[in-house]
Parts: sequence; C-alpha cells; structure tokens
Amino acid sequence: MDNYFELKVSINPEIEDIVSDICFTHLSCEGVVLAEETYKDLVMTATTEGTLRVFLTDIKENPIEILKTEREILKSRGFTDEELGSWEVTLDEKENQDWSKKWKEKWTVTHVTDNIAVVPSWLNYEPKENEVTITLDPGCAFGTGTHQTTQLCMKALEKYLKKGDSVADIGTGSGILAILSMKLGASSAYGCDNDETVIDVAKENAIKNGLQIQNPPLAGGSKSLISGWGEFNHKYTQQAKQNAKELRNNATLQEKKLWQYLKNSQLLGYKFRRQQPINNYIVDFFCPELRLIIELDGGHHNEEENINYDKKRSEHLENQGLTVIRVWNNEIDNNIYGVIEYIKNEMQKLIKQDKWIYPTPTSKMLTLPQGEGNQPLVFELNTADKLTNKYDFVCANILHNVLFEIMGDLKNIMKDDAKLSLSGILDEKKDVVLEAIKRENLKIIDTITQDQWISYVVTK
Repeated sequence: MDNYFELKVSINPEIEDIVSDICFTHLSCEGVVLAEETYKDLVMTATTEGTLRVFLTDIKENPIEILKTEREILKSRGFTDEELGSWEVTLDEKENQDWSKKWKEKWTVTHVTDNIAVVPSWLNYEPKENEVTITLDPGCAFGTGTHQTTQLCMKALEKYLKKGDSVADIGTGSGILAILSMKLGASSAYGCDNDETVIDVAKENAIKNGLQIQNPPLAGGSKSLISGWGEFNHKYTQQAKQNAKELRNNATLQEKKLWQYLKNSQLLGYKFRRQQPINNYIVDFFCPELRLIIELDGGHHNEEENINYDKKRSEHLENQGLTVIRVWNNEIDNNIYGVIEYIKNEMQKLIKQDKWIYPTPTSKMLTLPQGEGNQPLVFELNTADKLTNKYDFVCANILHNVLFEIMGDLKNIMKDDAKLSLSGILDEKKDVVLEAIKRENLKIIDTITQDQWISYVVTK
C-alpha cells in the first residue's frame, strides 16, 4: 500500500474532540488518537500528554496552514491560548504498514457507566446482564462516547429518561445520544445537526445498532431532504451527489475560509449548504430560503472559454429564479470581511425585494415536520430554532458560547415537564451557561462533572 502521513499536534487534551473534528472535516484524515502507551476506559496509565496523532492518506494542501487558520478562528470565538494548547505541528511520512489497523489498537470498550458501554465496531464484546451497548467507530464524527462531554449526556439520559419519552438530540454528531435514547426505551428520537456531513454517519451508526431509521416527511412533495426548497425543481443524480461529497472533502482553502462564516446560519440567520447539486451543476454555496448561490472563482475563470461557460451556467440557474453572485479567490484571501459584507448586502436586497417564493426562516413552512409516534428515529440537517415539536427530553452537547445563544430555542422545544441536558461546558466557562439558564428562567435539578467538564440538567 502507499505510504501514509502522520501529523502530530500539541493540544490541550480537553479539546481533543474539537481538533479531531477539524481534522476529519478539512484533511484527508482516516483516524486520530492521543499518543498513549496504555488506554483503559479513558484512564491513561502512560501517555505523551497533549499530543494528538492524525493519520492522513494524502496531502493536497498544507495541513499546518489549515490548522493555523482553524486555531485563529477558534480564538476569534473566545478560546484562549491556554484552552487550545500550542498546536505545534510535526509532519512525517511513514513507510508502508497497515496503519489503518494500527491506530485502532489504542481503542477498547468504553464503560460509560456500570450499565452503558460503547464498543468499537471491530471488537467482539459480550455485554453483561442488562448492560446497554452501543456500537460505533471512534473518530467517525463528533460524539463517539469516548469524550467526557458525551458521557455526561449519556449519564443524564440513564438517570432521567423515562420509558416512552420523546427525545431531541441537538447537534447529534455521530447520533450516539439519540441511539442510546432508543435503547433506553424512548418512544421516538430526533437528531439534527447543522453539518450535513454527519447525518449519513448518524444513520449508519443507527443501522449498526439494529435500529430502524426513517427519513423525515418532505415538503411540497419533494424527493430531496433539503428543507426550504418547496416546489423548486432540485432533482439531481446519485452521481452528482457523490461528486458533491468529493468536492466537499477536497474543498479549496478559499472555500474553507468562507464556509467558516456561512455555516451554522451565521449570516442573518439563514442556512447555507456547500457543494450543492442543482440539476446538472454543483454550486459552491447555496441558501435555499433566499435562492442565493455564491460561486468562488480562481484566475482561470478569467479565460475566455471559462467566461462563456460561467455565463451559460449562471443564465441557466437564474432562469429558474435563482440569484448568482461570484467572488474572486484573491478577495477571500485579502479582504474576507469585505466579502462577508458584500454577501450580507446581497442577502438584504433579496429580503427587502421579497424575491423568493418562501417565507422567512421563522415560518413553519420551512421546517420539515418531525412527526411523533410513527417515526421512531429520524436524523436530518436542521437547527433547534427551526423545530416546532416539543419533547420530553432534550440533549444539547454543544460548546458553551453556542449554548448561550440557543438556550431560548432549546427551551421552546421542551414540554412543560421536560428535562434538558446541557453539556460541552468547560468548568471555567460555566458562568456563561449559567447566565443563559437564568435568563430563560430554567431550573437546575442536577450538576454532573467529569474531569474539567461540567453538565447541567435543567427543567422549566
């Protein structure tokens, strides 16, 4: 087999999942592991502390520069140098060996509690009597049961979930919390995430655990799972879907930079998708609710042949009522804030002109109904602010600053006697979440801690 590359990153071990997620999203990454000599139930008996080993199959762009950019983005969102670690990086090419199996040697069964265990899919494990086991691939998406924040939510579910409860897992990642809910006796579980790359992972994990999943009902008779498209003709082939996935996995540096500002509905509250198939084309970024397409152009787009192709492409899309705006790559590199303002201005023009056929994002018409009872386990691309159903138990394993922003949305999807499990909170950041809990008049009924992480269980 071909040689592989091993990236070693010096990090604060407490943000291992965050850095791992960055590596899987932006690099040709097949596995990550802390550089441990022994590893049993997350208790490190010997370790090169703070070194994350990242296994790469290819280097198409400079991974050191990508990590440098991502670290600065995290700092801009409130993380300190101490919380992040230095992120000093070494990169080595390794000789042929079955490294894809070698990194798995560090993983074993994780006993979250006396009655809950997470088992890597490649291991054979005989559960104890009455023990609930979840089969997952560590590293496949955020939330694989090996990190403290995920375990804190799992402990809250074990303690407070009642048989027959309906559950919402906000920021579902690998789907582990929704899967555990069903195994603990929930009548239904709904998992959503704003990262389209994890939804298929969550579905695959549910199937591995013997659970039946159902797709959410579709708006306007659509055959696509994209919310907000209404009656727009957005059919595309399976090959186009696969091509789009490859483009997302091999995004240019400029696409990655812009995506940091578009994802998570950051611009005016509207959701964007990246590398979206539309008929015979794949567009760089697309906002379904505004029918707005953003295309990034490199220097080759200034050649006559490509100018004519781009013109034809844009005319085809605009004839379907879409708006296309184009941005040069060098503007992304040299004037990203100017680009963001330009995009905002174009979005505001569409909003004021009422140019698209859909209502604003707050309208129920934009939300794919989840349904209760007849759809026991559903995963979809969505966010808490778009949900209309109410649930008996809500899980939110999300960073403290995001919890602060969406606490009101989480409260809105809780039934009157529901419980909400909040996790992803570093002890030194708990005051941010406590302020949001107080702001929404929620009551803390339990505080669960593990190492430097803290979780709250709250009710109305």
